[in-house]
Amino acid sequence: MLEPLGLDEPTERAYRRLVASPPLTATELARYESCSTGQVRRMLDELVTAGLAVPSAARPTRYAALDPRIGLAALIRARQLELERAAAALDAYGAEFNERKLSSDPSRVVELIEGPTAITAWLTELMAGTEHEVLCFDTPPYLTADATALRSEQDLLARGVRARAVYSSQVLAVPERADLLRQLVHLGEQARVLPHVPLKLLVFDRRDALVPLTAGDDGVRSTAVLVHRSPLCDALVALFEESWQQATPVFGSKAPETQDHPELSEAERALLHLLHAGLKDETICRQLGLSERTLRRRITDLTARLGATSRFQAGAQAVRRGWI
Repeated sequence: MLEPLGLDEPTERAYRRLVASPPLTATELARYESCSTGQVRRMLDELVTAGLAVPSAARPTRYAALDPRIGLAALIRARQLELERAAAALDAYGAEFNERKLSSDPSRVVELIEGPTAITAWLTELMAGTEHEVLCFDTPPYLTADATALRSEQDLLARGVRARAVYSSQVLAVPERADLLRQLVHLGEQARVLPHVPLKLLVFDRRDALVPLTAGDDGVRSTAVLVHRSPLCDALVALFEESWQQATPVFGSKAPETQDHPELSEAERALLHLLHAGLKDETICRQLGLSERTLRRRITDLTARLGATSRFQAGAQAVRRGWI
C-alpha cells in the first residue's frame, strides 16, 4: 500500500508492527517479523529517514512509530512536491525535444491532413489530450448547426478545460449557429465577436494548432494543417490573443474588467455588445426579438446618453466607460 511512497512490503510490515506495538528494539522486531536483525536495522533506518519512526536515546535503542497522521502526511506531501517539480520539467524537456526534432526535420512543424475522416480523427485525439485550454477562431460559411461541437465542448468544460472563442459577427446572422453559440456560452465558453475573423483555427493547450484550409460544396472541410509546438504555433496564439483583446463579449460572456452599472439595463447592455460587434439591424432585431422601429428608438437613446454621433461610436464609448 505504501510502495508509491518508497517503502517496500517488508518495510511496510515493520512499520505496521511499530504502529500497533509499544516501542521495540531491533531484535524484538526481527523476532516478530521472522527475519535477521541486520535486515530489520536496514528497514528501521529507512523508516527513521522517512520520518515515520524515531529511536530512543536510552540503551538498548527502541523504535517507536510517529503518529501516521503526521508522518505519512508529511511523506505524501514531499512526494507530491517531487511530482510537481517533475511535472514542471515536462515543458522544458518537451521544448528541448521539439527543438531537436525541428532541427533534424523542419517538415515536422506542419502536417497536412487530408479528408474529413482524418481531420475528425485528429480533432478527437487533440481534444481528448487537452488539459488546460482550447482557443478558437470561427467564421462562416455554414450550412447547418453542428451538434457534435456542442457535445465535444460540453465534455471539455465538464473536465475543467477552459474554452475561449472569437467569432466573426456573421455567425450571429446565421440563426442555427447563433443558437449553438448561445448554448456554448451557457455551458461556460467565453465567447467574443469581431466584424472579421482572419481564419478558422483551433489551438490546444498552446502547443498544437489545427487550421482548416478548404471546404467542399457541402461545407465539409477536406484539407487542414496541423501546426505543432513551434514559433509558428506561438504566432497563431499571439494572433488569437490580440484579436481576443479587441473583440466584444456576447451572450453574457463578460470581460473581466467590465462592471455592472445600475443606469444600464441588461437589454441595453446586450444591444451595446451587438452594436460594438458591427452587426446589421436585421441581425440585431433577430437576436433581441425587437422590431426595427423599437431598435432605432433604443439606438437613438443610447447614442444620446453616451454623447456619441453614430451607433458604432456608441459601442466604442461604452467600451471606454466600462459598460461592456
